[in-house]
Amino acid sequence: MAATPEPGASWVARPRSRLSALRPTARFRAQLARAGVVVLVVVGIFGTLTLAFGISVLQYALGGMVISSIVIVAAIGLTVLYGIRGFANFAYGDIATLGGYVALVLTFGGISLVLGAIITFLLLAAFGVFLEFAVFSRLEGRGVVAPLVASVGVGLIIQNGIRAVAGTQKWLYPVTLGQDFVIVPGLGIHPIRGILTLSVGVILVVAAHVLLKYTNLGKAMRATADNLELAKATGIDTRRVTYAAWAVSCSFASIAGVLLGLGSALSPTVGFESLLLIFAAVIVGGIGSPYGAMLGGLLVGMSQEMSVPVLVWLERPDVLGLQFGANYKVAVPFIILILVLIFRPWGIAGRKPVFAPRAFFLERITRSLRERPVSSEAVAADREAGKS
Repeated sequence: MAATPEPGASWVARPRSRLSALRPTARFRAQLARAGVVVLVVVGIFGTLTLAFGISVLQYALGGMVISSIVIVAAIGLTVLYGIRGFANFAYGDIATLGGYVALVLTFGGISLVLGAIITFLLLAAFGVFLEFAVFSRLEGRGVVAPLVASVGVGLIIQNGIRAVAGTQKWLYPVTLGQDFVIVPGLGIHPIRGILTLSVGVILVVAAHVLLKYTNLGKAMRATADNLELAKATGIDTRRVTYAAWAVSCSFASIAGVLLGLGSALSPTVGFESLLLIFAAVIVGGIGSPYGAMLGGLLVGMSQEMSVPVLVWLERPDVLGLQFGANYKVAVPFIILILVLIFRPWGIAGRKPVFAPRAFFLERITRSLRERPVSSEAVAADREAGKS
């Protein structure tokens, strides 16, 4: 005879089941822990540099956060598309440039920059759907090389089309930039290039999190990225998910292009010149992981700007005498990229492959040390023993 539950048992168990549904998964907790470690390392480096070089480091930190905001926005769009379609879109930088120029045309037409950026966001989303329909959907089943080469061609078409229409000169948005907002003496931030860029970056990061975690479309996108065939078997419309991925990717690229134009000036190659930095953020964070792209973008942007005080210090004749040291800051993110590829090739927040060893780099060193070279005398002795 089954035991009857107590009158209040079901009433108590029901809230526990609801709370358990809100608990983060083990994988999310692991990603959160790794992100915490990275943030602690960055804070530790930041504190050390502040003690060594003074408050000027804070100005470079603010600049690094601004660069990180742009890189994070672009990296989210790039990694979402990679997770669904499985190829690197080398036209992504030129799509960002196109978004910047579309917003520029709208602002010259009398529309405010904010409204122009929103319209550009929607137009580039439709442009991404058009690219999938007209070009990349026809390359399915041909491996990753065909769409990759096609993306290079699309990028060249966009870049040269911009040159033909707008010329090769640099363009500035017709907005009043104003003066830097002084936080403390020696430390300030620009209201447009700084505060607005940071705010837009935070808004889009939150929007990407809400989309991927709390919407049916986001859950379908995650399921399709994990296993395409299983997603089809469970009834997910993967074609609709692919179109949505292109829309999200290109719309995020458009905002990144507008922010790049605000940061300096628009030129036909402004997005292409930033493409390697975006790819570095995606690889460092973990290919196919949107949250890894956020973390990688933060690490890449901060490391590039925070290395400037050290490089300027190396310019001193009594230290190293390095000429034009600040120009080497673009190499710092790629040094980090190489280190990540050596020690953790699947990225900081990426999913570890099943076949990957637990200690990728160290295990190989240990294995090579265990394999002692065999001398020629030992080989000859073995042959003689075999003959006898």
